[in-house]
Amino acid sequence: MSQLVDSMGLDADHRSFCLDGDFRYVSLDLPQGDRGIFKPFLPRLPDDASLSCWGVGRIPLKTAEGHHAGHQYYHPLAGIDEESGLDEFPFPNFVDPRCSAGLKAKIKKAKTEGYTVVGQMSQTILETAYLMRGIEQLMIDFHERPEFVAALFEKLAERRRFQARVYAEAGVDVLRIGDDIATQQSLMVSLELYRDRIKPFHASAVSAARQINPEIQVLYHSDGDLTELLPDLIEIGVTAINPVQPECMDLAEIKQEFGRDLTLWGCCPVQSIYAHGEGRDIRSHLQFLTDEIATDGGLVLHFINMLVTPRVTENLRVFFTSFYEMGRYGG
Repeated sequence: MSQLVDSMGLDADHRSFCLDGDFRYVSLDLPQGDRGIFKPFLPRLPDDASLSCWGVGRIPLKTAEGHHAGHQYYHPLAGIDEESGLDEFPFPNFVDPRCSAGLKAKIKKAKTEGYTVVGQMSQTILETAYLMRGIEQLMIDFHERPEFVAALFEKLAERRRFQARVYAEAGVDVLRIGDDIATQQSLMVSLELYRDRIKPFHASAVSAARQINPEIQVLYHSDGDLTELLPDLIEIGVTAINPVQPECMDLAEIKQEFGRDLTLWGCCPVQSIYAHGEGRDIRSHLQFLTDEIATDGGLVLHFINMLVTPRVTENLRVFFTSFYEMGRYGG
């Protein structure tokens, strides 16, 4: 992205706007996983795989053209079926003060520079669980091992509640939570299952932050069509959703029905218009956003999960130029 922006010959303010936007993101400084510690749980982990603090191994995949195409994952809990096995698993230690060293200073600096600060806590419960366990196995576990799932989710939630409190105490403006829980056709689990088995853990993370700062904003991320889930997210205190994919969510309908409660954060059709459209399509969509979605505020434009091809590069160039000239919200 920086190479694209640099090629546009922009003045300093315009260049900063394109690269930095209005937000700064912060995270806990969690160590990479120790291969020696996780080796018993990942006997077939390739030498070139990276390892997260949760023990999840991954290798990046690419298309024939060299574009990013996701990851091959290795699941450290794939061979554990009993709750006792979870007690023996080396979950990360978020309480280690080294994880949050310098966090307050980083947030203070960003705010002094005029940025809104977002504390990163995505893959909050469900997504981390299915990366650790394997998504097919976790879906089976919901029905065959419900107590195991509940115990695993509590292990994760205990750490997420602590993380949420740390972010709130350090002064972030926005807590970014979420799990990829939807396809572009529907939710990946039933609404009943979400309410009974996942929602309480999401709610507990939001509550932990709000106990410290009742005014903290909460951004929920999930790819796919989240429309059916929005009333439940609002109920637990979510105030913004991302990425709000126009290919599978009706932006005008969402704005009309939920715009009083939710900021729409994303709204960029990266799979359709940016991947296959032309400059006039980009400008037309921007006009739609400023005329119908940004009314009374409540819109953050954000690109995510893009394959950067020559056409996409040119369309991003059109976006950066047009959006800046429109005064962000068409002023």
